[in-house]
Amino acid sequence: MALDIKKLNYDIDQILNHFELERHYNCGALSDWLTVKIPADYTLHEFLEAKRQQLTHEGEMWNEEELKMHFLSFVFLFAEMEVSKRIKLFYERTIAAKVNQTPLSVKCDAMLAAPLGLNTPTKPYFFMQEFKKGKKSVDDAEGQMLVAMLIAQTLNADKKPVYGCWIQGKDWHFTTLDGKNYCFSQTYDASITKELIEILFILRRLKEIVL
Repeated sequence: MALDIKKLNYDIDQILNHFELERHYNCGALSDWLTVKIPADYTLHEFLEAKRQQLTHEGEMWNEEELKMHFLSFVFLFAEMEVSKRIKLFYERTIAAKVNQTPLSVKCDAMLAAPLGLNTPTKPYFFMQEFKKGKKSVDDAEGQMLVAMLIAQTLNADKKPVYGCWIQGKDWHFTTLDGKNYCFSQTYDASITKELIEILFILRRLKEIVL
């Protein structure tokens, strides 16, 4: 029976149950992604450090667009994730597919994908959904992200893991979808210098995996 994800406000439990996914804390593909080598002498660029401090003092008051414009866009900039003609970052793009006879559609806050021409996403690799403050009962960011990952898994049709991240204010949660295994990481707090550096290197590691 088809599931109307939108009417269920992207409820994560309904999605896991309907698509028969197993939710794990960490696993092979995710561990490989999160295992990063950070030089002992690495320090945040002073501009990004200023943005980290702004997140610490103001982040709980930001809405989604403010979080994206004041902080997330600069994290992506310093993560240097894009590669000409191979990997491009897209914002506010809708993707859709039929997964197990269930039509799915979702607007992605941010998506890393192979570009067609100058500005059309084709093969999706990574998704990010975000919202401010505490977890809401409507438009669940984790659920939206997982729906996007299910769509990508169908569109890509190459049986490779799909990568994701959902953000709750300053807290980042990295995920992978590998077959029926949905895996999630510990929480990374972007307001803490050490953990923000880890986030940067995890995003850079994703580029290595994709290439």
